[in-house]
Amino acid sequence: MARKVKKTPTKVIRRGRSSTSRISSKNQVTIPVEMLRAVNMNSGDTVKFMSDGEGRIILIKHDEPKWKSTLRELIGSEPGFSERFDYKKEREEWDATLTLRG
Repeated sequence: MARKVKKTPTKVIRRGRSSTSRISSKNQVTIPVEMLRAVNMNSGDTVKFMSDGEGRIILIKHDEPKWKSTLRELIGSEPGFSERFDYKKEREEWDATLTLRG
């Protein structure tokens, strides 16, 4: 005998709909989960804030460019790199070069 599974309807936010939230004393805002789902955002995503100059704040998902994430992976993949590289010497050479040009 097949069991009937009750489906709970998912709340769909249609364009133009709004929801409210309160700004906390730490300037934090909770974004309603329905809104996040509607724009395919999840907890942990990086967002960018912009102002349109008319009193509205625009929230945009900020995706890191592919080259940045690749660079982060490469930096950590070379074992012992930081031990072999003399940062102090490199800095002194840069400072000397800039002093000569200045």
